[in-house]
Amino acid sequence: MIKKNILSSAAALLVATLLSHSCIETDKTTGSSLLPGDNILNVTSTTFDLPVQAKVTDSLQTSYIGYLSVGAYNDPDMGLVTTSAAFRIAPSLSKHNFGENPVAKALKMYISIDNKTFFDENDEFIPQNFKLYELLKDIDSTVIYNNSVKQNDISPARIDNAGNIFFGGDSLVIEVSQTFAQKLVEASQEEMDSTELFYKKFKGLYLTADPKPGNQAGGRINLIAPGNIYFLLTYRHKVASEGIDKDSTIAYYVNENGPNLNLYNHSSATIEHPNPGNKLYVEGLAGVKPYIDFAQVKSNLEGWAAYNNIDLSKLIIAKAEVRLPFEYPSDYKELNYFPSQLFISTRRANSGRISYEPVEDVSFTTNNGYINRSLRYYSLDISSYLQKVLKGNQESSYLQTYVTPIYQTSDYYSGAVYYYLQNYLYSKATLNGNTAQRNPKLVLTYAVLP
Repeated sequence: MIKKNILSSAAALLVATLLSHSCIETDKTTGSSLLPGDNILNVTSTTFDLPVQAKVTDSLQTSYIGYLSVGAYNDPDMGLVTTSAAFRIAPSLSKHNFGENPVAKALKMYISIDNKTFFDENDEFIPQNFKLYELLKDIDSTVIYNNSVKQNDISPARIDNAGNIFFGGDSLVIEVSQTFAQKLVEASQEEMDSTELFYKKFKGLYLTADPKPGNQAGGRINLIAPGNIYFLLTYRHKVASEGIDKDSTIAYYVNENGPNLNLYNHSSATIEHPNPGNKLYVEGLAGVKPYIDFAQVKSNLEGWAAYNNIDLSKLIIAKAEVRLPFEYPSDYKELNYFPSQLFISTRRANSGRISYEPVEDVSFTTNNGYINRSLRYYSLDISSYLQKVLKGNQESSYLQTYVTPIYQTSDYYSGAVYYYLQNYLYSKATLNGNTAQRNPKLVLTYAVLP
């Protein structure tokens, strides 16, 4: 108690001392008369209506992905989306000898489910009929887009035994046909010893699942890490010279480093529109998304600058913020399915290949593009990007942007953060369209050089 009293007295004395020495007046106008009036920059903020369209993100890259996506979901606004996966398998053992006249006895596919996407809790455990097919086309480095594998690249005959119903648990076992199993054991020694030769003979497999019967709304999309799939083949192993005549087992695996391909089939192209009305949708995967043509935005700003006698070459942007408002859904749980982060991505072609990449501004500020549930909008800081747009001399593809869901990863050693278009998880958000009372806006905070 004595120690506490001494400390209290010392603290009181210190406060009194500070108070007695803190009454120092400062003149903030000192030196202001030395600065010419035409050198003082006035910072102003102006809000513009943002012209937004609705477009599908075609040719979305889906090859080197973290998850295989298999399932179907029927949305009342977007329509039916189905997701399926194409992947290659390889034997876990090299130099493996099947012996003389091997006979396949059983082949089973084991799948561990990593995650599931559904928008109604009643759909978490609905039955889904899984189907397995053989590919007729190689999956290589040239097959990287959602639309790279066509229907005629898939064998029409199923190679699974019917009745593989998945009820939404954490795993699934698929019995594969005797015909395909026998094909595996008849691989040559050269094909078993060389992954490249094995892939040439066995192009890959295609896994899909049926939607809910009829035109029922809802469904479920299942996410599977490639490394969580393996096959066990049991066969009769006979080598007369060694006196071997027994059952043996060999495993096959899916390379998690790919290329493995997700295939998406959307119905939302029907709601593409150059001037969406009251609602504007953000659909995950290769679905419809807000599209902003910054060539048009630049033209609008040039008209505004001319009207206000502003030289755009002297305009300094302090902040350019895209605001994408939304209203609270009638069921607040729907907000859980809104992407946590949105940002503008460019669609660019290079040597015939198309890529979607978030513009670099996404990394300039913390939580850029994150949803603000209290203010009911997404806020995207695009200051540096818009300054470059106004400077001109940009490729047309640099001005064509899609508002896309974003995910980020960090380097374990350096801590560097990398941003990517999120291309494996289905999501949906309903934003306000161009005719809504709270429509998309561009909030420009700027100064003009003298």
